[in-house]
Amino acid sequence: MEKRLKRSKRNKIFLGVLGGIAEYLDVDPTIVRILFILLCLVEPVFIIAYFLMAIVMPEEEEGITPERLPEKIEKIAEEAEETVEKLSKKAPRIEKENDAKLFGIALILLGAVLLLKAFIPFPSLGLREIVALLILLLGLYLVARG
Repeated sequence: MEKRLKRSKRNKIFLGVLGGIAEYLDVDPTIVRILFILLCLVEPVFIIAYFLMAIVMPEEEEGITPERLPEKIEKIAEEAEETVEKLSKKAPRIEKENDAKLFGIALILLGAVLLLKAFIPFPSLGLREIVALLILLLGLYLVARG
């Protein structure tokens, strides 16, 4: 069976886009979500891209046709509303210990760079460069992990 990119129903927090990407790449969805948040800090256009991917990407069971596009958009809007209500009641948990450590390391690095920036004048080290460094480090971790 050929591997296809689909919105996930198992690893879904909002609309299943990032969970689907994680399943397709065979990585932990938490890492994909962290990278997405970092990308949104650098370029907010990724938020629009997320919703466009939610419209275009089929769910695990169904496909999309031009005739069903308005129905699909309505369904996604309803799912988004339900998910926001659910998330307002509980915060997502990091389930694996390694993911918690990785997230902790990323936060420590971000904090250290921001503190160093306050005391040592780095040439043009802005938020984009910091986020790019964190994305690079997370990518290296994923590659090293195999």
